[in-house]
Amino acid sequence: MSHSAKRKLDALEDSDDEEPMLGRQVLPVANLPETFDGVPMDGMQYLFTVRRDARLLPHVTRVANPYDVPEVSAAAPLPGPSEPRAPRDILPSEEWRETFLRRFKNFRKNSVQPTIHVHIPDSTSKLMPDKKERDLWWAFLAGRPESEWNPPKKPKQPKVSRWQQRKQKGVGAPVFADDLREDASLSYDAPESESAAAGPSDLSYEVGADASYSVDAAQSLPTPSGTPAPQDVSADVSMTSEDVREVPLVYLPREPTPALLQHIDHRYAMHLLMYFTHWINLRLEQPSMSLGEITQSHARWMFTLLSRVDDWITSDETSLLRNLARACISFMVERRRRRAAQSKDEEGEVREVAAEDASTLDDASCWMIISAITGMWGQKDLWMDAEELLAKMEGGVA
Repeated sequence: MSHSAKRKLDALEDSDDEEPMLGRQVLPVANLPETFDGVPMDGMQYLFTVRRDARLLPHVTRVANPYDVPEVSAAAPLPGPSEPRAPRDILPSEEWRETFLRRFKNFRKNSVQPTIHVHIPDSTSKLMPDKKERDLWWAFLAGRPESEWNPPKKPKQPKVSRWQQRKQKGVGAPVFADDLREDASLSYDAPESESAAAGPSDLSYEVGADASYSVDAAQSLPTPSGTPAPQDVSADVSMTSEDVREVPLVYLPREPTPALLQHIDHRYAMHLLMYFTHWINLRLEQPSMSLGEITQSHARWMFTLLSRVDDWITSDETSLLRNLARACISFMVERRRRRAAQSKDEEGEVREVAAEDASTLDDASCWMIISAITGMWGQKDLWMDAEELLAKMEGGVA
């Protein structure tokens, strides 16, 4: 092939007037107008529609970002207090989760660092109950006195020897005269006939004198009916036992101090977190029990105990932490349900609800515990469970 023919062929192939095609045309294509919208009757018409639709597609495209936050225009009306919130507003924001997780990791690092002060433990006093004493731990966290969470151990009964057993039974034990004399001298149950037969003594004379004196004194004392009571005391005497009410004692809960946490390791912390899961679920399963028994002090204990858990945990320990997070989610749902049921009376009219105790476990504390578990140990699927349960609760209340 000559060079001139080759240049002509290259010029035809590289012509700028031709439209860029997806591939070189091999099969015949029908010559139809661009406005054709009928059903293709053969392969040529089908290829024409395919190529026409392909030319309408963009050459470059992008995948939709699932985490893209839509821009809120200024003219868009803000949702009122009566309107239901969007599902994304039920959960904490992503910025809050990231900030909390970063600060929680710093707290874990700082809590395990040694301090300058060297604390010498006192071996005589007990700081906390044993790990397996769940009921005693509840009393300890509630601030009960040490006599309740650290009861004295029952004294062990001394072992009885064979000689003492034989002596109690009276079999095979030799009897000596000295033993009989000693028993006679230590006997306090002597019959009255023996003491009477022994004759009068100085002691008997003194008793007789006292008795005669007591009789004379009794005869000289005035009777209760003859002596009127003072007027200022009569009101106090008339009070009954029902009017006197004892003031209940208020115990301050114990806080997780560094002196206590230094005695708690990973396994101890997991054991106590399992107790908190049990206590929360117990109050969720029994409506008669008050949710107010789970307090903010308990939330601080759970938060600090999570800081004692290792970074790498087993599958069983992961299950324990997931159960704790689910218990906190259910606690929030049940708390909102009871609050909504309490806000309506029997006739369905809305009335004011008494302010809840400030010491009760609130949603903010639950979110911190859930965020620590989901972020620190990679259990992010719990966010979907929380969103689903809370959305159902919000929909049911609305």
